[in-house]
Amino acid sequence: MTISPEKNPFPIAFTGGRILTMDPKQSHADVLVIQGGRIVDIGDKCVLKSYPDVEIIDLCGRILLPAFIDAHNHLSFACFVPQWVNLWGLTSKDAIQDAVEMHVQNHPGRDWIVGFPWIDAYCGGVELTRKDLDGFGLDRPVLIMHETWHKFVASSQALKMASITASTPDPGSGKIIRDSDGEPTGVLLESAGAPLLQLALETNRRRFADLIEARAEELHAFGVTAIHDPGVTPAAEAAYRLLYEEGRLPVSVLMMPHGDSLLDNRIENRLNGPSTGLGDERLRVGPIKLFADGGVPGTVAFSGKIRGRMYTDGMPRDDFSDELIKAIKRRSQVCVHSLGNVTTDAVLESFETAIEQSPDGHNILPRVDHVFLLSLAQITRLASMGGCSAVQPCFLNRAERLKRMAFEGYQWFAFNDLVKGGVVVAGSSDDPNGIMDGRDTIKCCVMGATMSDDAGNVIFPDQVMPFEQWLWIYTAGSAIAGGQENERGMLRKGLVADLVILEGELDPKKPPFVAETWANGKKVYVKAKLTGANQ
Repeated sequence: MTISPEKNPFPIAFTGGRILTMDPKQSHADVLVIQGGRIVDIGDKCVLKSYPDVEIIDLCGRILLPAFIDAHNHLSFACFVPQWVNLWGLTSKDAIQDAVEMHVQNHPGRDWIVGFPWIDAYCGGVELTRKDLDGFGLDRPVLIMHETWHKFVASSQALKMASITASTPDPGSGKIIRDSDGEPTGVLLESAGAPLLQLALETNRRRFADLIEARAEELHAFGVTAIHDPGVTPAAEAAYRLLYEEGRLPVSVLMMPHGDSLLDNRIENRLNGPSTGLGDERLRVGPIKLFADGGVPGTVAFSGKIRGRMYTDGMPRDDFSDELIKAIKRRSQVCVHSLGNVTTDAVLESFETAIEQSPDGHNILPRVDHVFLLSLAQITRLASMGGCSAVQPCFLNRAERLKRMAFEGYQWFAFNDLVKGGVVVAGSSDDPNGIMDGRDTIKCCVMGATMSDDAGNVIFPDQVMPFEQWLWIYTAGSAIAGGQENERGMLRKGLVADLVILEGELDPKKPPFVAETWANGKKVYVKAKLTGANQ
């Protein structure tokens, strides 16, 4: 249950349980003291002698650690999901049509109808075209979004509003699927869908801010008090700043500036705005976000031998490298979306070139997120540049088929290899994704610790790491990846008092749960206790 935080000017001491500091300089502590939103002391029980008026909170054997940082959460996009048609688990045209029609009944008007997450035939669902959507008989534009949000299908009215016709050329980093007559089928890949996204998500600054606030408040139940939003459009940045100005940001946000809509790498205008690092602990500008490949077959660049036979698919986007180098020259940091091994090679090469051309005194922190398929040589290259990566254990839910695609010399979901290779690894949800609710940090730590899907099927056992290692990844690891290690992610004197209390054992077979969440020294969430008939 979310609660209204109350300001307490007096010091508060936590003791009586295990304290995980995530701080290599002080791994053990018996007491943690906070005041005014900060950690003011940490150490053994003698610390309490310095605070005669302290309020003591008995952990009762529970576990105290830094609150979680979701290092790849598209909050300014995910906030729209509750407004859309819920397509979770729907794998037939009839079921999708029924859901759309029910949504229209409950939400009359002329606004866009957006459905998510669409499961296509490749993932066990159904293919759709504009003719299918036109057959719903609606006098409103319809946009159905793939579970990866890298593939879309639009109705004829939606295509017309976005001025997409038979004569519209494919964007360099996207594709308009066409029929035998050259007419758009309604299916759009990657940046070809950006104009529709921009239209469908258009809203005023006030409503945008309200949607963000509501979605952000849900994160407290998962122990999350800070996020990195990788793809903040100018409109989203304006909404975040409104929340900041009004003191309404439920979580700390590291904004990663992007183009005018998601999947749009054109960042020239944004490079004239506030640069990486500007802001404070509640709202700060992070690295520029670029996409180097996509998220569906044909848009992710893989290449290598599988059982002795060469397999190649997809190409990296052709619009990210120049933008990356340009941003580095302007003293920004950069985060790049990269799934395929071929793409990652191109991204690493671009960072290496950017480092050679970077201004004097500009310390670059190369960040390559997702990295589904990696070689040890690529890990070494990233580590040699002091690089980092935000990964998502939740995607193990769709990894069974990848297990059968064993590329020689490469590893899928090489989480343990990354850590052993010296790359800073951050934990994240990639919310919203249509695979599972990756915001559930504890569940994701379990999946990472066992390298299994959420049904318990072990996928890549050689990449297993301890549960506590994953807790570090979602706290200190995420802070380092965001350049925030001097403000959060560890229990250290002077850092922000963002805390989570876990109840239970640190055992992936019987994991703990989030009992309380504290943000900026204030209690913002307490798990409701079940009693009587509710147990």
